[in-house]
Amino acid sequence: MKVFAEEIRTHEFVRKVGITSQEVQKFHERSFQNGVQRDSMRVRFRVQGKMMERLLAKNQSLVDVIQKQGLLKANAFYFPNLLLVTDSNGVVLHMSGDEDSIQNAARINNIGIGSAMSLTSAGTNAVSAAIELQRPVWVHGEDHYLDTLQDWVTMCVPIHNSEGHPVGYLALCALQDVSAPFLYPCIESIALSMEYELRKTELQSKTWFVEEILEERLKTFKLTIREKEIAMYWLLDYDYKQIGKVLGISENTVRVYVTKINSKLKVNSKASLILRVLGAI
Repeated sequence: MKVFAEEIRTHEFVRKVGITSQEVQKFHERSFQNGVQRDSMRVRFRVQGKMMERLLAKNQSLVDVIQKQGLLKANAFYFPNLLLVTDSNGVVLHMSGDEDSIQNAARINNIGIGSAMSLTSAGTNAVSAAIELQRPVWVHGEDHYLDTLQDWVTMCVPIHNSEGHPVGYLALCALQDVSAPFLYPCIESIALSMEYELRKTELQSKTWFVEEILEERLKTFKLTIREKEIAMYWLLDYDYKQIGKVLGISENTVRVYVTKINSKLKVNSKASLILRVLGAI
C-alpha cells in the first residue's frame, strides 16, 4: 500500500512539472538551430557592464525582493547546489549555493550574474523550458542539452506578479542523487514567498501613485492645509477614528472637518467627493 501511494505521488509530480520526450526533442532541435553546441561546456551569452546595470534597474522590484529573502542569501541546503533567480528572459540576476558549486559554475559553465539561460544561450534546461512552457519544470540528466549539465537535476518555477504574469524564474540545481519530488516543494515555497513580497511592493507603489494624483487634484480647491490633509485620508478610505489617530485629533473634530470639506466642494457624500476631486462632476 505504501509503495502504491508513493507511485501515485510520483505520477502526480511528473504530471505537474515533468517534461515529455517530445518537448525535449523540440527544445533540443531549437537549441541546435540557434547555434548552441551540445558539447560546449559554457553558456553562450552573459550580460555585463552598463547593460547589466540597466537590467538590474529594470528589475528593481524583483531585486529588492531577492535581497529580503533569507533563503537566497546563503547556502540554505545541505547538498551541493546552485540557486538561481532570473528575469523573465532567463538572465541570471542572483546566484547562491555552496562555494564549490558557485566557483565551478562560473569557471566551467560561465554561469553567474548576467548569464543567459535561454534556449539560444544554454539550450534545453529547466529555466529555458519553464520560459517556453510557462509552468514549473523539472529537467534531469540527458534532458539537459549541454553535456556539462547532465549530472544535475534542475527544478524551475515561474515567479508571477499580481497580474499573473511571469516576471522571473527561480531555479534550484542539484546533483542527480537528490530527490526531485523533494526539491519541488522547497523551491515552490520560496517562489510563493517572493510573489507575496512582490505583490506587497506593487500595492504600495499603486497607493503612492494614487496619493500623488489626489494630492495634485486637491491643490485646485480652496482648502486649508489641515482640510487637504483630512480630505486625502478620507479619500483613501480612512474612517474618522483612523484619521484622528494619525493626526492626533478627536473623531468629532475629523467629522467637523469632513463636513466643511463637503460644503466647500458642494458635495454631500464620499462618492460625490471622489468624483468632484477627480473632475468627473
